[in-house]
Amino acid sequence: MKRILILLYCLWPALLFGQGILSTLDNMHSVVKGETWESVSAHYGVSVMDLRAANPDVKSQKLKKGTLLIVPKRPQQTTLVPANEVPEKPLRIIRTVIPDLKVGVMLPLSDKKMVEFYRGLLMAADSVRKSGVNLDIHAWDCGTTSAQVEALLPQISELDVLFGPASATQIPVVAEACKERGIRLVLPFFTGQALQEYPLVYNAEPSSVVLFGAAAQKLVSYYTDRNYVIVGSGKSDVKGKIMADALRQNLAQRSMTPRVLALEGDDFAYEAAFNQFRDNMILLDDCSLPSLEVLLSHLKEFRSKHPQYRLSLIGYPEWQGESERLMEELFASDAYILTPYYYNTLDDKVKRFERTYAKNFRAYIMKENPRYAALGFDLGCYFLTGLSTQGDTFEQMQSGLRQEPYQNWFRFERSASSLSFSNNFVQFIHYTPESKIELIR
Repeated sequence: MKRILILLYCLWPALLFGQGILSTLDNMHSVVKGETWESVSAHYGVSVMDLRAANPDVKSQKLKKGTLLIVPKRPQQTTLVPANEVPEKPLRIIRTVIPDLKVGVMLPLSDKKMVEFYRGLLMAADSVRKSGVNLDIHAWDCGTTSAQVEALLPQISELDVLFGPASATQIPVVAEACKERGIRLVLPFFTGQALQEYPLVYNAEPSSVVLFGAAAQKLVSYYTDRNYVIVGSGKSDVKGKIMADALRQNLAQRSMTPRVLALEGDDFAYEAAFNQFRDNMILLDDCSLPSLEVLLSHLKEFRSKHPQYRLSLIGYPEWQGESERLMEELFASDAYILTPYYYNTLDDKVKRFERTYAKNFRAYIMKENPRYAALGFDLGCYFLTGLSTQGDTFEQMQSGLRQEPYQNWFRFERSASSLSFSNNFVQFIHYTPESKIELIR
């Protein structure tokens, strides 16, 4: 058998010459995603008929990525190429729209939260289809292990975008496969920063470093004339430390220094930390609810003794889950809760969304923060609309997308040290002393 293969290898040029093919070859072309018979023939300046005649074994009307094509020479044409000129690489077709979008979803669908997210994504797909976009959606239950997700990777090659997975152990494997195939990977639940070398990865849920850095920058730029006070809880809370450090750094850039106050300090300590003639912005270095309740109690007592002081509290996303129970205290404390999402159950639009979900799936949306169905819908609309209307220019044009979310806003940006995108959107839910709620974006 080995001798036969060697013989064929040696005779191959002769066979080609005998068929009149060798004399007409210019080069070989490896098909990249999105290329067609027409685009390849146009690039090399040959007719589609000649290109197909040179490749009789390629029967399909649609070219598959990786297919090798024989490119015939241009008839009756001689091109002189300087010896020092590097031959031009085949051009990649840039799609400005993608009317037929191939979408993948990889999630552990045994988890009710993931099922709810997927249902929200399906509702987004129905909405996008109304604008004339064809969507081909494939969903896989990927479990939680690397082995489970690796078995599914051969099926993703034709996708334009993939949502998921959720498991941190699976994400690097899938990210590498998407990078090789040029597929956009959207991670709805990943908060880490380990995927910085992947240019088509989107972290929808910002890490604490990204979220708190953006929040501190926004606070200090909006409220430059206020007295900032950091309340030390004495606990080693990671998120609280990140937020406190971010606030200190942004204040230092403006030559400002926050005052420091111990959570269990007495009335004299609180009065010494606050400024009677300026608005006071108070940040607790602990996002836990027990520490919050202690601080709210101290602030309530302080306000009763010193009504002339103007106090405002800076809060964490985790506090949203208790906002209904602590509503009066938040209003009284003029609280600004930073968060990347906000779900207003009293909004008529949100009520309609919940009714549609219940009608479609015969189930009610779980009362979680955030709402997974709304996250699926908002994220789905953002990418399905964006990719279908902007195609391969999505990375450059996405900032112009019009958003009307039920819960989550998106502002995907690359940091100076990362190729991947992270959602840098942050807002504040302001509970005003007049018992009103306003969003500061």
